[in-house]
Amino acid sequence: MRFHRFIGNFDLSKKPARITDKEILAQWKNVLRLKAGSQIILADGKRNEAVAEIKRLTKDFAELEIAAVTKNEKEPAIEVFLYCAVLKKENFELTVQKATEAGAAGIIPIITRHTVKLNLNHDRLLKIAKEAAEQSGRAIIPMIHRPLAYEEAIRHAKEYGVPFFFEIGAAPFDPKRLQDSGEKSAAVFIGPEGGWDEEEVKMARIYDLKVVGLGGLTLRSETAAIIATWAVASAQS
Repeated sequence: MRFHRFIGNFDLSKKPARITDKEILAQWKNVLRLKAGSQIILADGKRNEAVAEIKRLTKDFAELEIAAVTKNEKEPAIEVFLYCAVLKKENFELTVQKATEAGAAGIIPIITRHTVKLNLNHDRLLKIAKEAAEQSGRAIIPMIHRPLAYEEAIRHAKEYGVPFFFEIGAAPFDPKRLQDSGEKSAAVFIGPEGGWDEEEVKMARIYDLKVVGLGGLTLRSETAAIIATWAVASAQS
């Protein structure tokens, strides 16, 4: 049986556990129609999780009996931090949702020369990432960073292992390059709808980003972001 999963700041050491978050309670009671006897999975966002049985559920609190706490082992062996140019609202929201499902550990919006939209709703993106993480059985919710200017993003990415810069026409991404590096984290750079500016490509090479591609087809930015995230996250599988 598949249980509903919830990731949050839960203290799984408390038995019984008591939940007072109004939003969670409303979802359980009014949307999912959970009740006493229903079983769910609680995850603390730190890779710990447990099956819990609801003993009492009201509009003000829930009491749950927590079973043995286990470690979630489903996270990719490679932590991938997606640096994606800000896209149109619905396209960037789709990117956040699907990149989370593909295994992204963090998503960092970047502002490039061809970026046309800047009005991101950070709280909404966090909610999308949380729901996608829960739906896909993940142990963590990806970090959603504030937007960074392009050069600042490149410097920021140096903290996260091997940086891969995806560009149309470049040699295809080879997982062996990451395997041989011994790194357990990587940055993935994806450009805007209009593509990278020539100066941005030059800067990527100056900063020694690994310029790679996704084959001969021209992909939409959100499609490239999802595929690249999955490809890099799966490099050690």
